[in-house]
Amino acid sequence: MGAVGERLENTQLSSAKTQLQSLRAALTEFAQKHRDRINSDPQFRRAFCEMCVAAGVDPLASSKGLWDELLGVGQFYNELAVQVLTACLRTRDVNGGLLDLGECLKLVQASRAAGQFVDTEDISRAVDCLSALGRGVGIRLCGGRRLVYSVPDELSADPSQALEVAASLGGKISADELVRRFGWTAERADAALTHFVREGLCWVDTQDEAVDRWCWFPSIALAAMDRNGTPAGTMLEGAR
Repeated sequence: MGAVGERLENTQLSSAKTQLQSLRAALTEFAQKHRDRINSDPQFRRAFCEMCVAAGVDPLASSKGLWDELLGVGQFYNELAVQVLTACLRTRDVNGGLLDLGECLKLVQASRAAGQFVDTEDISRAVDCLSALGRGVGIRLCGGRRLVYSVPDELSADPSQALEVAASLGGKISADELVRRFGWTAERADAALTHFVREGLCWVDTQDEAVDRWCWFPSIALAAMDRNGTPAGTMLEGAR
Protein backbone atom coordinates (compact mmCIF):
# COMPACT_ATOMS: atom_id res chain seq x y z
CA MET A 1 0.00 0.00 0.00
CA GLY A 2 2.88 2.35 0.78
CA ALA A 3 4.36 1.92 -2.70
CA VAL A 4 0.97 2.52 -4.34
CA GLY A 5 0.44 5.70 -2.30
CA GLU A 6 3.89 6.97 -3.21
CA ARG A 7 3.28 6.37 -6.94
CA LEU A 8 -0.08 8.15 -6.68
CA GLU A 9 1.54 11.11 -4.92
CA ASN A 10 4.28 11.31 -7.57
CA THR A 11 1.67 11.17 -10.33
CA GLN A 12 -0.34 13.99 -8.75
CA LEU A 13 2.82 16.07 -8.27
CA SER A 14 3.83 15.54 -11.89
CA SER A 15 0.35 16.51 -13.05
CA ALA A 16 0.41 19.67 -10.92
CA LYS A 17 3.80 20.68 -12.33
CA THR A 18 2.53 20.15 -15.88
CA GLN A 19 -0.54 22.31 -15.19
CA LEU A 20 1.61 25.07 -13.68
CA GLN A 21 3.91 25.01 -16.69
CA SER A 22 0.92 25.25 -19.02
CA LEU A 23 -0.50 28.12 -16.97
CA ARG A 24 2.81 29.96 -17.02
CA ALA A 25 3.10 29.47 -20.77
CA ALA A 26 -0.43 30.82 -21.30
CA LEU A 27 0.22 33.86 -19.07
CA THR A 28 3.53 34.47 -20.80
CA GLU A 29 1.92 34.39 -24.24
CA PHE A 30 -0.90 36.69 -23.12
CA ALA A 31 1.48 39.11 -21.40
CA GLN A 32 3.84 39.35 -24.34
CA LYS A 33 0.96 39.86 -26.75
CA HIS A 34 -0.60 42.64 -24.66
CA ARG A 35 2.53 44.06 -23.01
CA ASP A 36 2.09 47.65 -24.18
CA ARG A 37 -1.55 47.78 -23.15
CA ILE A 38 -0.86 46.26 -19.73
CA ASN A 39 1.81 48.88 -19.07
CA SER A 40 -0.28 51.83 -20.28
CA ASP A 41 -3.91 51.00 -19.44
CA PRO A 42 -4.77 50.88 -15.70
CA GLN A 43 -8.04 48.98 -16.18
CA PHE A 44 -6.45 46.37 -18.42
CA ARG A 45 -3.54 46.07 -15.97
CA ARG A 46 -5.99 45.53 -13.12
CA ALA A 47 -7.84 42.86 -15.09
CA PHE A 48 -4.55 41.08 -15.80
CA CYS A 49 -3.67 41.19 -12.11
CA GLU A 50 -7.05 39.73 -11.18
CA MET A 51 -6.57 36.98 -13.78
CA CYS A 52 -3.19 36.11 -12.26
CA VAL A 53 -4.62 36.01 -8.73
CA ALA A 54 -7.53 33.83 -9.87
CA ALA A 55 -4.97 31.45 -11.36
CA GLY A 56 -3.11 31.28 -8.06
CA VAL A 57 -0.23 33.55 -9.09
CA ASP A 58 0.67 36.54 -6.91
CA PRO A 59 2.03 39.08 -9.40
CA LEU A 60 3.56 41.26 -6.70
CA ALA A 61 5.04 38.54 -4.51
CA SER A 62 8.50 39.62 -5.63
CA SER A 63 10.03 42.30 -7.78
CA LYS A 64 11.66 39.40 -9.63
CA GLY A 65 8.39 37.48 -9.90
CA LEU A 66 6.21 36.70 -12.89
CA TRP A 67 5.33 40.27 -13.86
CA ASP A 68 8.90 41.46 -13.65
CA GLU A 69 10.12 38.61 -15.84
CA LEU A 70 7.44 39.06 -18.47
CA LEU A 71 6.75 42.79 -18.41
CA GLY A 72 9.00 44.55 -15.97
CA VAL A 73 5.78 45.27 -14.02
CA GLY A 74 7.40 44.39 -10.70
CA GLN A 75 9.84 47.19 -11.43
CA PHE A 76 6.89 49.31 -12.63
CA TYR A 77 5.29 49.15 -9.18
CA ASN A 78 8.58 49.67 -7.38
CA GLU A 79 9.17 52.85 -9.36
CA LEU A 80 5.57 53.94 -8.78
CA ALA A 81 6.05 53.34 -5.04
CA VAL A 82 9.00 55.75 -5.08
CA GLN A 83 6.83 58.35 -6.83
CA VAL A 84 4.08 57.88 -4.22
CA LEU A 85 6.55 58.24 -1.36
CA THR A 86 8.03 61.34 -3.00
CA ALA A 87 4.55 62.90 -3.24
CA CYS A 88 3.96 62.13 0.44
CA LEU A 89 7.25 63.68 1.51
CA ARG A 90 6.83 66.78 -0.65
CA THR A 91 3.40 67.53 0.83
CA ARG A 92 4.16 66.52 4.39
CA ASP A 93 4.83 70.08 5.54
CA VAL A 94 1.28 70.91 4.45
CA ASN A 95 -0.71 67.82 5.43
CA GLY A 96 1.44 66.32 8.18
CA GLY A 97 1.69 62.96 6.42
CA LEU A 98 -2.01 62.33 5.69
CA LEU A 99 -2.61 62.54 1.93
CA ASP A 100 -5.98 61.86 0.29
CA LEU A 101 -5.62 58.98 -2.17
CA GLY A 102 -7.23 60.98 -4.99
CA GLU A 103 -4.88 63.90 -4.39
CA CYS A 104 -1.93 61.49 -4.28
CA LEU A 105 -3.00 60.12 -7.67
CA LYS A 106 -3.08 63.62 -9.17
CA LEU A 107 0.39 64.43 -7.86
CA VAL A 108 1.87 61.16 -9.06
CA GLN A 109 0.20 61.39 -12.48
CA ALA A 110 1.56 64.91 -12.95
CA SER A 111 5.09 63.60 -12.36
CA ARG A 112 4.84 60.79 -14.92
CA ALA A 113 5.64 60.90 -18.60
CA ALA A 114 2.81 61.47 -21.07
CA GLY A 115 0.83 58.32 -21.78
CA GLN A 116 1.89 56.56 -18.55
CA PHE A 117 -1.49 56.50 -16.86
CA VAL A 118 -2.16 55.03 -13.42
CA ASP A 119 -5.25 54.79 -11.23
CA THR A 120 -5.99 54.53 -7.51
CA GLU A 121 -5.64 50.74 -7.56
CA ASP A 122 -2.14 51.13 -8.97
CA ILE A 123 -1.37 53.55 -6.14
CA SER A 124 -2.69 51.01 -3.61
CA ARG A 125 -0.50 48.24 -5.03
CA ALA A 126 2.49 50.56 -5.06
CA VAL A 127 1.92 51.40 -1.38
CA ASP A 128 1.88 47.65 -0.67
CA CYS A 129 5.42 47.58 -2.07
CA LEU A 130 6.40 50.00 0.70
CA SER A 131 5.52 47.53 3.45
CA ALA A 132 9.24 46.79 3.85
CA LEU A 133 9.55 50.28 5.36
CA GLY A 134 7.42 49.19 8.30
CA ARG A 135 3.98 50.27 9.49
CA GLY A 136 4.68 53.96 9.02
CA VAL A 137 3.48 53.96 5.39
CA GLY A 138 0.16 52.60 4.20
CA ILE A 139 -3.46 53.32 3.36
CA ARG A 140 -6.29 53.65 5.86
CA LEU A 141 -10.01 54.14 5.38
CA CYS A 142 -11.41 57.13 7.27
CA GLY A 143 -14.97 58.34 6.94
CA GLY A 144 -15.35 56.70 3.56
CA ARG A 145 -12.10 58.23 2.27
CA ARG A 146 -8.82 56.46 1.65
CA LEU A 147 -5.76 58.24 3.00
CA VAL A 148 -2.12 57.50 2.25
CA TYR A 149 -0.34 57.96 5.56
CA SER A 150 3.39 58.43 6.01
CA VAL A 151 3.82 58.98 9.72
CA PRO A 152 6.46 57.53 12.08
CA ASP A 153 3.94 55.77 14.33
CA GLU A 154 0.50 54.33 13.84
CA LEU A 155 -2.34 56.31 15.40
CA SER A 156 -3.67 55.06 18.72
CA ALA A 157 -7.38 54.40 19.27
CA ASP A 158 -8.57 57.89 20.27
CA PRO A 159 -6.80 59.83 17.49
CA SER A 160 -7.96 57.19 14.99
CA GLN A 161 -11.59 57.74 16.00
CA ALA A 162 -11.12 61.50 15.86
CA LEU A 163 -9.69 61.21 12.34
CA GLU A 164 -12.68 59.11 11.27
CA VAL A 165 -15.03 61.87 12.43
CA ALA A 166 -12.93 64.58 10.76
CA ALA A 167 -13.06 62.71 7.46
CA SER A 168 -16.84 62.42 7.69
CA LEU A 169 -17.09 66.18 8.38
CA GLY A 170 -15.02 67.22 5.38
CA GLY A 171 -11.67 67.47 7.13
CA LYS A 172 -12.30 69.28 10.43
CA ILE A 173 -12.88 68.22 14.02
CA SER A 174 -13.24 69.87 17.44
CA ALA A 175 -13.12 68.60 20.99
CA ASP A 176 -16.80 69.52 21.43
CA GLU A 177 -17.73 67.28 18.51
CA LEU A 178 -15.83 64.34 20.01
CA VAL A 179 -17.52 64.86 23.38
CA ARG A 180 -20.92 64.95 21.67
CA ARG A 181 -20.33 61.88 19.51
CA PHE A 182 -18.50 59.58 21.90
CA GLY A 183 -19.40 60.89 25.35
CA TRP A 184 -15.72 61.52 26.11
CA THR A 185 -14.61 63.94 28.78
CA ALA A 186 -13.36 67.29 27.53
CA GLU A 187 -9.85 66.33 28.67
CA ARG A 188 -9.87 63.09 26.67
CA ALA A 189 -11.13 64.82 23.53
CA ASP A 190 -8.56 67.59 23.87
CA ALA A 191 -5.77 65.02 24.34
CA ALA A 192 -6.73 63.31 21.07
CA LEU A 193 -6.56 66.60 19.18
CA THR A 194 -3.35 67.64 20.92
CA HIS A 195 -1.71 64.54 19.44
CA PHE A 196 -2.48 65.80 15.92
CA VAL A 197 -1.22 69.29 16.74
CA ARG A 198 1.97 68.00 18.35
CA GLU A 199 2.77 65.72 15.40
CA GLY A 200 2.01 68.44 12.84
CA LEU A 201 -0.81 66.44 11.26
CA CYS A 202 -3.35 69.26 11.20
CA TRP A 203 -3.87 73.00 11.00
CA VAL A 204 -5.45 74.83 13.96
CA ASP A 205 -8.22 77.41 13.57
CA THR A 206 -9.09 79.48 16.66
CA GLN A 207 -11.21 82.18 14.98
CA ASP A 208 -14.58 80.55 15.66
CA GLU A 209 -15.89 82.20 18.83
CA ALA A 210 -18.27 79.30 19.47
CA VAL A 211 -15.51 76.66 19.44
CA ASP A 212 -12.19 76.72 21.28
CA ARG A 213 -10.33 75.33 18.27
CA TRP A 214 -10.99 73.48 15.06
CA CYS A 215 -8.40 71.04 13.80
CA TRP A 216 -8.29 70.94 10.00
CA PHE A 217 -6.74 68.14 7.95
CA PRO A 218 -5.85 69.98 4.74
CA SER A 219 -5.65 67.05 2.33
CA ILE A 220 -9.04 65.73 3.44
CA ALA A 221 -10.55 69.22 3.36
CA LEU A 222 -9.20 69.97 -0.13
CA ALA A 223 -10.47 66.63 -1.42
CA ALA A 224 -13.90 67.45 0.00
CA MET A 225 -13.67 70.86 -1.63
CA ASP A 226 -12.99 69.23 -5.01
CA ARG A 227 -16.01 66.98 -4.60
CA ASN A 228 -18.38 69.66 -3.33
CA GLY A 229 -17.12 72.66 -5.30
CA THR A 230 -16.55 74.70 -2.13
CA PRO A 231 -13.89 77.45 -2.41
CA ALA A 232 -10.70 76.48 -0.60
CA GLY A 233 -10.50 79.82 1.14
CA THR A 234 -13.92 79.34 2.69
CA MET A 235 -13.00 75.97 4.16
CA LEU A 236 -9.47 76.69 5.39
CA GLU A 237 -9.51 80.43 6.07
CA GLY A 238 -7.79 81.18 9.33
CA ALA A 239 -6.43 77.68 9.83
CA ARG A 240 -2.74 77.04 10.14
